[in-house]
This record gives sequence, structure tokens and C-alpha cells, in this order.
Amino acid sequence: MSKSNDRILIARTIPSELTHPIRKMVLWPHITNGDYSLAIDKNPDTFHIGTYLRQTLISIGTFIKENNPKFSTKSQYRLRAMATDSKFRGWGAGKCLFLKAVELLKTKKTKLLWCDARIKSVPFYKNLNMHSLEKIYEIINIGPHKTMYIYLDDIL
Repeated sequence: MSKSNDRILIARTIPSELTHPIRKMVLWPHITNGDYSLAIDKNPDTFHIGTYLRQTLISIGTFIKENNPKFSTKSQYRLRAMATDSKFRGWGAGKCLFLKAVELLKTKKTKLLWCDARIKSVPFYKNLNMHSLEKIYEIINIGPHKTMYIYLDDIL
């Protein structure tokens, strides 16, 4: 839970289907077939978190048990499809979601969280103490990205 300017934000796990409207609006407006799911959404190790302002879902993120070969750490999770409704950016919803995810990932004995971050989102992740690899790479239809990561043992 996070409180900012009388706005109470609550992050909790949600079913994958609830992520679809924000995925469509914020992340994948270029998708025209109406399928905003990820193949891994229903995997037993995958979980989804949403941040709510009252009864309104304003931010989403999907966490997948996936090792990135760029890191030697064995117990990794990947953050995918994180987004906040543009009307609510800057309210702390993403941070609230991230902190809830870290809490859950620590119970799973996860050592490293990583993501493919859009270049425009790198400052957000840096504010959460994530680090970035230097290489910039392009994801088709989406744009330039960097690999971001954080060792969860470094978070108190």
C-alpha cells in the first residue's frame, strides 16, 4: 500500500485477463487482432500484479520465472508488460506495484529481477535502483530498449 496526496494505492495479484485493457491502451496499440495475452500468462510460476486507486486498476505488471543468459544468477524472474494508465502516471502506482512484486519474489527466493525496458522508461527503473546494461537494442513495433536488473538481496 502506498499513500500519496490523499491517494491510497493498493497493489495486489490479479488474473492475467485484467491486464489486457492497459496492455492494449499503453503497450500494444499496434496489435489489431485483439489478443493482448502472453503465451506465458497462465504458467503456474507467472503472476500478475495490479495497482488500484479505489476500485480502478491503474497499473499492471507480469512477472515470469525466466533466466536471462546475460546473468549467471540462477534464480531469476523477468518483469514484462508493466504499464500505468497515462492519466495516473506520476502518482506512485508503478512503484507501489514494483515493491509488492519484490515482496512476493523474495518469498520465492528469487535473487534477480530483470526486464527489457523501453528507453523512455529507463529513468523510472533507475529510480527503483535498477541498473542497466549498456547495449541498446530494438524490439520490432515497439522501439529501443535496454536490459535493466536488480539483485533482490540488495533491497531491504
